[in-house]
Amino acid sequence: MPVLVGIIPIGTGWTLREEYPLVQSRCNYSVADVYTIAELVQDYHSNAPINRDVEYVFPLPPSAAVCSFKAVIDDKKVIKGVVKEKLEAKKAYEQAVAQGKTAGLLEQEHADVFRVSLGNIRPQTKISVHISFVSIIPHDGSSPQTLRITMPTAIAPRYGTAPTNIPWLRNNSQNRFELSVSVQMNKPVTSISSPSHPIGLTLGCHQRELTGEYEPSKAFVYLGDSAMLDKDIVIVISAQGMDTPRCSVERWLKSDGAEETTDAYALTLVPKFELPALPSQEYIFLVDRSGSMAGSRIKAVRAALQILLRSLPSRGTSFNIVSFGSNYTSLWPTSQAYSAESMEQASKHVDGFDANYGGTELRSAIEFAFNSRQDIKGGSTDKNDKMPTSVFVLTDGEAWDLDGIINSINQNCGKAKKDGSLLRTFTLGVGNQVSTAMCEGIARAGKGTAVFVAEGEKPDAKLMGLLKAARGGVIDDLAVDWVDSEDAKDDDDEFEVITSSKAGDYPEPSATSPPPQSQPPLSLFDESHVDTPAETGAEKAIVLLDPPPKIQQAPKSDKLPIPLYPGFRCSIFAIVKR
Repeated sequence: MPVLVGIIPIGTGWTLREEYPLVQSRCNYSVADVYTIAELVQDYHSNAPINRDVEYVFPLPPSAAVCSFKAVIDDKKVIKGVVKEKLEAKKAYEQAVAQGKTAGLLEQEHADVFRVSLGNIRPQTKISVHISFVSIIPHDGSSPQTLRITMPTAIAPRYGTAPTNIPWLRNNSQNRFELSVSVQMNKPVTSISSPSHPIGLTLGCHQRELTGEYEPSKAFVYLGDSAMLDKDIVIVISAQGMDTPRCSVERWLKSDGAEETTDAYALTLVPKFELPALPSQEYIFLVDRSGSMAGSRIKAVRAALQILLRSLPSRGTSFNIVSFGSNYTSLWPTSQAYSAESMEQASKHVDGFDANYGGTELRSAIEFAFNSRQDIKGGSTDKNDKMPTSVFVLTDGEAWDLDGIINSINQNCGKAKKDGSLLRTFTLGVGNQVSTAMCEGIARAGKGTAVFVAEGEKPDAKLMGLLKAARGGVIDDLAVDWVDSEDAKDDDDEFEVITSSKAGDYPEPSATSPPPQSQPPLSLFDESHVDTPAETGAEKAIVLLDPPPKIQQAPKSDKLPIPLYPGFRCSIFAIVKR
């Protein structure tokens, strides 16, 4: 059952946690194409009989970057946040509290959990906490034309030791949430929906009622009156042209105080291309059957697995199913060849799934799945005998061991690559309060991708996208050349992927495939491209670009440590000094 978080007195027990009830909660989003800036405001009232130091713990999307914080006391006193080194900020806060001043401190405790400490809050005080953050909106996974905004309203209980003291509060029927989303796209909005909540929608303007001229690229979204703080709020936006690449630039001039003129770039693209399918591959489905998956979540997992099992490539495929919770079990000791008989046996196995495996020991389960690969069980050291493996993790991600899990995946995938094999992880996040930080982290570390399915949401298109990404090879040796307009080439070159003649990192193409050097360049944005089944072998590919200028880039690398998959949005950021 979802639980809420809020303000609690520091160092107190359960009896005092009702002294700071949540009065109102609201969030205003401004969407500009694929970017958003939002302000979250939560109002509390102090019923405490004496001055107290309090803490406020809250969730944010893992992709969010907090850009401002303030606490308003009784609509008069304003405590504004200033960015400082962590230890310095904590020392300044403690000194202010010791002097009897009202002070505040904002800290990031986890990838998606933040903490605000407020010192010397007086009795009968109104406290308004304002958090502003910016983020790039991730893809929805169902179509390249769609974006998915997720606003977490609570931190669901997670397995393991939390990085901070989280105030678990019972659900309250009075905890309503107000949300408004002003949408401004480059091209006409085609649809807006929510799989999680009833919403109100006005197309053509940024208000509840259309006034003035209708503008098809604008929309206004708001929650219905029945919206409660009991699950994440999900808004799915579709607009024309969302699959075209775009790059936003903000310039900081010397005249505005910069030491050097500096440009901040945000590049986002949805590749449109098709790689040859891998001639053979092992698929391992790692299924979360812990207690948190009970009810609609395990039902959704059963339905998703049945779709996945019936959609695997008919040739060159082996597969297995691993269930996990406090322990783990597998359908077979090692993966079996895909056939009508093995698929039917797996289907009956999935029909009996229940959420009865206890806690979420995700790290040990992932390591078990990695070690059960045919490459490991077979013991062959010949790179030509190596079989690629894709591990599909179906979970709600409700575990705290994010760093341990990511490190384990990095180590195992890195070792597999050194051994001449290809090991990847893909994630399906299931439920209304999924840990997006965990699910996206698993996919990113394993050079895969992640999609999310809320309760009642159809998973078919998203599952087919995951399988399509896994069937092809991986393009992960990428570089970006950030140039000034005067440095740009006069010719009209496209951004291209050139197939590499280097061998050894991944399985070789089949004997019937033409040599890599004889293939024409592959455009990442081929408007004439039509999806067709790929039946030839995989080829490693890289982008050959000019040496980059002096940059600060995220992800930080001369060669980007992120893969490209057709239909899945990729974002790259850079600060370039001119």
